[in-house]
Amino acid sequence: MTHGVFPSCGDFAHESRLDALDPRCRAICAFTCAIAIASLRDVTALLAASALPLLLLCLDGKRGLRCLARHLLTANKISALVVLFLALTYPGERFFYLFSARGTVMALFVIWKLNLISVVLLRMAASMGITRLGGAMEGLGFPLKLRVLLLLTMRYVFLLALRVAAMSMAVNLRMGKDGGNRCVSGYRAYAYMIGTTLIHSSDRSERAALAIGCRGGMSGFSSAAQSRWTWKESYACLFFFIYSALLIAISLSHAGAAMPL
Repeated sequence: MTHGVFPSCGDFAHESRLDALDPRCRAICAFTCAIAIASLRDVTALLAASALPLLLLCLDGKRGLRCLARHLLTANKISALVVLFLALTYPGERFFYLFSARGTVMALFVIWKLNLISVVLLRMAASMGITRLGGAMEGLGFPLKLRVLLLLTMRYVFLLALRVAAMSMAVNLRMGKDGGNRCVSGYRAYAYMIGTTLIHSSDRSERAALAIGCRGGMSGFSSAAQSRWTWKESYACLFFFIYSALLIAISLSHAGAAMPL
């Protein structure tokens, strides 16, 4: 009943042309490229790094772009705080007597990085969904405890987001409409909402632990079937390795003009 009102709490999974690749390959390529982009320290290297994310943006046409834009908007909500705090606290020449020019440039640089990495991870890894991503980690030999931690964290973050969305709508509907009283009652209602959400989260975690125990641990859960590694996966990994190495080489060649991150 709430499906049309609230966002899905399942995961980021959606169909993509990248589904033809083995999940293990997609995970390797995504994290290799993300680490390379995170290490870049100058504008020239970031310009070169923007080519692949732009290609991934257009890979699935308008439908895939709309899905990705919604998630990017959520990821960029923190950007306002990054710009504000860096502009206020970074040393250097000020404009409007308050904001640091160098801090503002630094904030824009960080946001640029954030968006490039987000596009790569959302397209290459998150779009596989929790089940296939867990299968990829299993195929790559990640420890069981690490896989369980990641998968359960992702699952219950989505459930918590759905509950907060429902409670926020209830608070907005119940708030009074009389000016000042509405502000006071609104803050009180949101405080109650946060408190009950924390209690609900604790209860949910205890029930999740009991459910896992009743199933005999993680061995009681089914895992994704491993697909076959072919020449396509080898070529894709080779391309991402070469691309990442070129980005790092460009960044090192411009080390003198790098941003002091």
